[in-house]
Amino acid sequence: MDSERLCSSRVAVTWIAASILQMVCGAVPFAAAQEISVESQVTTLTDGQVEVIGGHWGIHRASGADASATPKYLYRDGGKWVDLFSYHMLDSNKDGIPNMSISHDANNLIIKSQGYPNHPTAIFPNSDNPNTIRVQDFTFRLPLVPKKSDKITRLPMGPVGMSLNGVVFFNPFEMAGLNAVEGYDEVWLDACCGHPQQTGVYHYHKYPTCVKSPFVDTGKSHSPIIGFGFDGYPVYGPYESESLRAMDITGDQALDVCNGHEDSQRGYHYHVTPNRFPYILGGYAGVVEPSNNREFRRPRLGAIEDQTQPGEKYASQIVSVVPGTLLQGKSQTVRITIDPTKARRGVPQGVPSWVQIGPYEALEVEREGDTIVAKIDVPKDASLGVLLDCHLEFGATDGRRPLVIKRNNAARVSVE
Repeated sequence: MDSERLCSSRVAVTWIAASILQMVCGAVPFAAAQEISVESQVTTLTDGQVEVIGGHWGIHRASGADASATPKYLYRDGGKWVDLFSYHMLDSNKDGIPNMSISHDANNLIIKSQGYPNHPTAIFPNSDNPNTIRVQDFTFRLPLVPKKSDKITRLPMGPVGMSLNGVVFFNPFEMAGLNAVEGYDEVWLDACCGHPQQTGVYHYHKYPTCVKSPFVDTGKSHSPIIGFGFDGYPVYGPYESESLRAMDITGDQALDVCNGHEDSQRGYHYHVTPNRFPYILGGYAGVVEPSNNREFRRPRLGAIEDQTQPGEKYASQIVSVVPGTLLQGKSQTVRITIDPTKARRGVPQGVPSWVQIGPYEALEVEREGDTIVAKIDVPKDASLGVLLDCHLEFGATDGRRPLVIKRNNAARVSVE
């Protein structure tokens, strides 16, 4: 494996290998975030060219020389057929198996997923998480025609839904049932809002800002879909319309306790609520597919409730990120000031082995005292307006796991 490939395989390595990576890669390591061609995801197909298989779902079967190609599954969103999955079905971990494969039966879309993130992650294990990201063998079934239930089903522990890249959503709680996203019991999530649990399942507890969707989320219209709950209803990004987040709507169209509401084009659907509980889902408004989580065999009822305990764990490790606004489609220098005394075991001298803001990793890194100077390229299709988290890593030394520090809500992307 050449050094470029080795250095780009972060989600596949353990902390033991981190020191090797640091020697091979140095402090300059990784390529800029990949852009998705919007045109390749939004189809121009008419209803007559799509075989509807139920609800908003359809299939397009190629003809002519491409007739043997795998049918493409499409979703009708806002009056257009969109290709939600093709980009995410690539083999991102290079094991010869696509990240996802899709089929269907009479009632469900059937998704087989490796649960493997196709965006940059932190090195795991690290100083704040002892677990390793591992490839999974998930099979999820999403009802083709979701049905509202007369009772709210409570979110279980473990997977509660799935993002478009096949990585699962978890509820917002840690193992003891307290808020894992903020407060005294906050757990360490990387800059892409994820981490692995004990069996290696990488997952998101809050809005996963690194998940690519078919459209750039500019905040000027309804956000695109980022995933699905296990009742089959879609989960959208934060915006309802231009500059209006769904979480800020009042009156009849306000989000319910499940984080959902209804409109004439999309029917019932969920929205993420950045920095506000329950972050992704608050419960299931629809009838859940029981095969997706064993707790559904004896489901509990009712929406979840916020159990945030006062305090904060990570806010003071990174003092500031300047500028706090990154420009879409531009390369820029970011100055990150740290407080070495606030990290779990103190911050070592030297340049961090990794710097990441949201999905955007630093291409060049220097250090000036307690200030990290990083060059970051933001792609043209970066989503706008949403606050991104930042994390830094300092490579493994003396047989210890890499030290990680972070700051939530560190920066956002805007246009000039």
